[in-house]
Amino acid sequence: MNRAPDYGVRWWITGPGPDESLRSVVERADQKYGGEREGLRQELVPWATPLDVTASGLDALTARELQHLARTIGVAPRALFAHRLPDHPMLLLATERRAFCPACWQSDRLVGRPTTFRRAWTGVFCLSCPTHGLPLQWAELGQREMAERAMDAARLPTSRRGCRVLALIEMFARTLEEGLQGRGKWPCSWRGSAVSARALLMRSVVNLGRLLEHPPFVNVTPLPDLAHWIAPPRRRIDPLQSSPWDAVRALGPPAWRRAAFWMTARYVIPNLSWDERPDGLPIDAFSALDAQWDSQPETSRELRRTRRYQAALHGMCEVFPIRRRD
Repeated sequence: MNRAPDYGVRWWITGPGPDESLRSVVERADQKYGGEREGLRQELVPWATPLDVTASGLDALTARELQHLARTIGVAPRALFAHRLPDHPMLLLATERRAFCPACWQSDRLVGRPTTFRRAWTGVFCLSCPTHGLPLQWAELGQREMAERAMDAARLPTSRRGCRVLALIEMFARTLEEGLQGRGKWPCSWRGSAVSARALLMRSVVNLGRLLEHPPFVNVTPLPDLAHWIAPPRRRIDPLQSSPWDAVRALGPPAWRRAAFWMTARYVIPNLSWDERPDGLPIDAFSALDAQWDSQPETSRELRRTRRYQAALHGMCEVFPIRRRD
C-alpha cells in the first residue's frame, strides 16, 4: 500500500503511463489541482527557482527530485526513473514537447487511462508516431481537452498528393537524422551532406537579417488539404542572437517542423516533381534577409553576432541551388 509523504503533500493521480514523460505526469497534477492551488510545480522542487521549474528540468529530474516526486504521487522511485528523459541536442526544447498521436490517445481513453505525452514523440525529427505511423498533432498548453475533441478529425490528408508529400517529408527528416547521427549514408543523388542540409534547415527557420522579420520558411504555403499538417508560424521574429539549432529545437508543433523540412528538402533533393515541391517559395527565399546587410555595417554587439551566424550558414549552404529554379 502506498504511503502519503510525511511532509503533507500528496497528489492523487495515477502513476506514469506507457512511456509517459515526467513533465506529462506533473502536468496531469496541474490539471487536477492547478485551479485550486498556485505554484504546484514549485511544491515539487521547492529548492529551485520558479524559472528553473517551469522552463527546464522536469523530464530529467535529479535523484533527490525524483524521490520527492515519487513520494508525492505514491509510487516507487524506480518506477519513475525509467521515465526520465535527459536533454539531448536531438530533442525538442523541454517546453516544446507537446506533440501527440491521436491513435495513442484514443487507446488511452479506451482503457481508462489519462491521455499522456510520450517520450518517443519528443525528437526534433519525429513527425509520426513510431507505434501507429500516424502524423503527430499538437496540443497547446492548457488546451488538451480541445485537442482531444479535435483528434477524431481526419488523421491523414484526403488527396493522394497530400499523402505523398507527408511521406516525402517523413523520409527526408528520417534520412537527415540518421545522417547526422552516423547511422545511415547520405544518398548519393542528394546535394550537399547531412551537415550542410542541417545548416540549410537552420537558415530556413531563423531571422538572419537586421530587423524584426519573418523567417524564410514562412513562405511555404501548402494546399488546403495539407494545412492541418503543414503550417509555418505566421509571426515576425527578432534577429538571431542564440544558437540557430536551438531555434529548430523550439519548433514544437509538428506542422511547423514539416514546413521547415519540406523547404529544406526542396533544395537538397534534386528533380522533385512539381507535386512534391512546396508552394509559395520565391526564386530566392533568403535574399530579402541577406540584402539587409548591404545597406550599412552592423554596429551593435548583438548585430555583429547575427552577422557572424549569417555568414557561417550562408557559406555552408552555397552547395544548394537557392538562387535558381531547377
